[in-house]
Amino acid sequence: MKVLAFVLLACVLLPASSALAEQDAINEEWVLPTGGGPHSFSFTLSAAAPIFVEMAPVKHVDKGVTLRIVPAEDFDACTGKSQGACRSLGGFDGFQVRSFSHTEPVPAGRWTFYAQNTQNLMFKAIVHVHLVVNPGT
Repeated sequence: MKVLAFVLLACVLLPASSALAEQDAINEEWVLPTGGGPHSFSFTLSAAAPIFVEMAPVKHVDKGVTLRIVPAEDFDACTGKSQGACRSLGGFDGFQVRSFSHTEPVPAGRWTFYAQNTQNLMFKAIVHVHLVVNPGT
């Protein structure tokens, strides 16, 4: 009977603990085209969670790139595809950055992280992007 109780307790607690586990959402190289077209990744947080974003230069990033986390519904306005409000999380606003590293709690909701080659008109920029949900938990 004690084993059954332990198994039931484990079944209840494991999903809760795995929901809080660190998740490597992005860990890859992004090629950012000339002309400012964004490369993006959308994610949903059911509860507030710390987010870690790191961007490292790979090639043609000497003039810098733009990266941001914005509410998903503001993505088109923030990237110039439409008019409207462009709200963002200030700690994750990087304009003309060659590298970037920041961790901050992000509220629940649907978010879009994007990087954009806004400065280099001659070459595609290549960056390594790492985004982690719940770093260090």
